Amino acid sequence: MGPGTQNSHVFLERFEESRLVPVFFYLTAVAVVLATALETGFSHGGWSALQLILIVLLSIPAAFLLIASLIGLVSYFIFLPSISQDSHLFLRAHASHLIHPLKTAIVLGLAALCVFTRSPAGGAIWVVLLMIHAFQTYLIIRRARREHPISEPTGSGDGTLQLLLNLVLGTEIVTAASGVKGLSPWRLDTMSEDTWMIDVRTKAEFHWNRLRGAENYPWGKGVIEAARGKSKERPVLIICLTGHRSPSVAVTLRKLGFKSVYHLTWGLLYLLLLERDGKREGPYSFEKPHGNPSKRDEELKGISIGYGTLGALMLIVAPLEWVIRPNHLSGVQMAVGAVIAAAGLAVATLSYRALGKNFRVYAAPKRNGRLITSGVYSKVRHPMYTGAILMMGGWVLFFGSLWGVPLWLAFSILYIVKSIKEERILSDHFPEYGEYRKRTWKFLPYVY
Repeated sequence: MGPGTQNSHVFLERFEESRLVPVFFYLTAVAVVLATALETGFSHGGWSALQLILIVLLSIPAAFLLIASLIGLVSYFIFLPSISQDSHLFLRAHASHLIHPLKTAIVLGLAALCVFTRSPAGGAIWVVLLMIHAFQTYLIIRRARREHPISEPTGSGDGTLQLLLNLVLGTEIVTAASGVKGLSPWRLDTMSEDTWMIDVRTKAEFHWNRLRGAENYPWGKGVIEAARGKSKERPVLIICLTGHRSPSVAVTLRKLGFKSVYHLTWGLLYLLLLERDGKREGPYSFEKPHGNPSKRDEELKGISIGYGTLGALMLIVAPLEWVIRPNHLSGVQMAVGAVIAAAGLAVATLSYRALGKNFRVYAAPKRNGRLITSGVYSKVRHPMYTGAILMMGGWVLFFGSLWGVPLWLAFSILYIVKSIKEERILSDHFPEYGEYRKRTWKFLPYVY
């Protein structure tokens, strides 16, 4: 290897670890929107048949990927808190697979915007955005192939293509297209006892927790050699943490001739959550206990990050949608939205004052804290959550934002999930919580 080649490798490795490429990506995406707005005002002068076809072909996959990515991100924030003490083992392995399809959606969506407005300036900047996205994809694949090589029966090109599709389109979409069977965690017991269980997580993850009888092949390395002595009629189940790594190995085994190949959808993480209140028994039980009771006060952090992110998106998306496609909203709708948002702010403020020193962002009680049952808490157990839901609902209604509706629904669902988890913790911490729960409502008096 010559000096020039070594320098190029060092250069690329620095970019792999740097945050400059993602920052450039998002800045360029913003530049596309600004350039299009300044040049055309988001208006159009009519489309040709070809332009209309391009808009449809770009918009549909962009919307599909956007929704799928947001659902995946929100779900990940729900599942991650239960393993918060070990999250450093998983974030690096799954961050790219969660974020990169969202970036693909942005690239496709902005391409549709450029075609819609016929903006030369926006189109030129979009080409730069596409190049940045392609470069970052190359960096991720390069690192993955170097750190976690997977042998392929038909050459390395197949593995690279599979990884590329997983990154750009999302693992779940690629899995469905490839015909690999997904097995829901709650259907695990339907598998026969002679199933060959292949765990493709890293050794550190496998040591943290594993299913009884599973064999560890990190990132699929060595699984082809092991498969040579197995019957092709034997059912196979591929397992990873969240379902991002298992599909590609499942496809490889299908190529080798195995007839019944499954991958555990959502992986062990979802299974751990399903079984968190009791110990799993039977042939598919865990060999090591999961969870850490001393960490229960940290389990709500991920959910808080999730609804915080959704709230920030709604604050941006609602007015941005109003700029892109101005709606002639009635004064009544805007007034109702403003009143609802103001009421939510008032409820949240009263809740904060009632809690005083007992307030915590992640909701788990302080060791020396006390249960607040006065003021707004005399009728409702989670008035601050009610206030937040009302505020964001009023904000979306005020701008008449259709894009904000699914974000608000996900935002509300996260608060409901958090309230369920929080009440379990509060019941253990405060003996009187059970009685308090019987005489109060969760979010709205006489409703819920």
